[in-house]
Amino acid sequence: MAKKPVDSWHRAGWVIANPETIIRDGMIHVSNGRIRAVKNGKTIGPDPVLDHGPGVLIPAMINAHTHLELSALKGILPQTEGFESWVRHLIKARNELGPETLLTGIRAGIDELIDTGCGVVGEIATLGYSKDPFFASILGGIWFKEHLGNILADLSKILDKDNERTSLAGHAPHTTSPDLLAKLKNITTYHDRPFSIHLSESNQEVEFIQSRKGPWADLLRERKIDFSSWPLPARSPVDYLERLHLLDEKTLAVHMLQADTKDFDILADRRVSVAVCPRSNQRLHGQLPDLMRLDKTGLNVCLGTDSLASCESLSMFDEMAHMAKRFPLLSPETIFAMATTNGAKALGLESEYGRLVPGHRFSCAYVTLTAARPETVLEKIVTAQIGGKVKVLNEK
Repeated sequence: MAKKPVDSWHRAGWVIANPETIIRDGMIHVSNGRIRAVKNGKTIGPDPVLDHGPGVLIPAMINAHTHLELSALKGILPQTEGFESWVRHLIKARNELGPETLLTGIRAGIDELIDTGCGVVGEIATLGYSKDPFFASILGGIWFKEHLGNILADLSKILDKDNERTSLAGHAPHTTSPDLLAKLKNITTYHDRPFSIHLSESNQEVEFIQSRKGPWADLLRERKIDFSSWPLPARSPVDYLERLHLLDEKTLAVHMLQADTKDFDILADRRVSVAVCPRSNQRLHGQLPDLMRLDKTGLNVCLGTDSLASCESLSMFDEMAHMAKRFPLLSPETIFAMATTNGAKALGLESEYGRLVPGHRFSCAYVTLTAARPETVLEKIVTAQIGGKVKVLNEK
């Protein structure tokens, strides 16, 4: 098999360099996995040209929040009354499947991400099974080891210091002790890595934070998690994390369904990024995040799918189309940015991914579509009016 040339041009009918820049008859010059030039027109120099067709080359999608470890649970969890009840079913089903079945699901999930145009992921792992398959794949992104309860792990082993693509996550303010959350955040801050946490997701979370009572309190007691010393009650989950000094520009808050104006103002003041997962939210909570208010607040809002346990697919095209249908006042540029540039910023990877510009990694996808105008290109992308298989072109 002939060795792939180190330097090459990639051509398509359109190139979306970023949400504001769409180039007709676009050309991308790549050298050793990095973009050297993006232009319209003919090639310069002798390097070979890979003509992908009349469709569009886009930055590979960025799924800022997913749980590949739960991929094998697709379609097997029942619809339940209350989030806490659904979590109980999830824990039981996950434990019954066993490591090999979970690994098979992880690999299938990775294939699905790549086959639907995703090249970068914020992967949240509780058990740790997804680490090796994730790093063996062509996916870029961050692998977060998630922590729950009160147990303070050995700090010398809690983070892979030699792998900048690893980081830490606290599960949520109502499931992870304040001491452990502070330890995790301090470690990620010291190593300049993003910190992820589910925040303000359910009514039951809010009930626990405000009163120490409810179904979540019962679940924590059953799992022998002592919350008697936690500094509760608090006005809201966001207020609670603010008091713990966990909110800053390196924090990625996931979901944000149960939040008010004060909460959004706190997040904006601390420059926190927010990842929303609308399809999962709709299924589990019958509710969508207040994206119009999030957008107006000026927060960096990115997009994730959550897991296949709560979502029909890991396709970012499906997620964007869902958003476009339910939030028609959001522009295609805004929605596309949530799935690309904003996700890169939230994961601390804005200098590497999310745009097709000189200096960035060539993390790209080719999408089959026909369009006469730039506006039509972006509209078709965010509403998933595409044909054929999406091809990821990541070069690691």
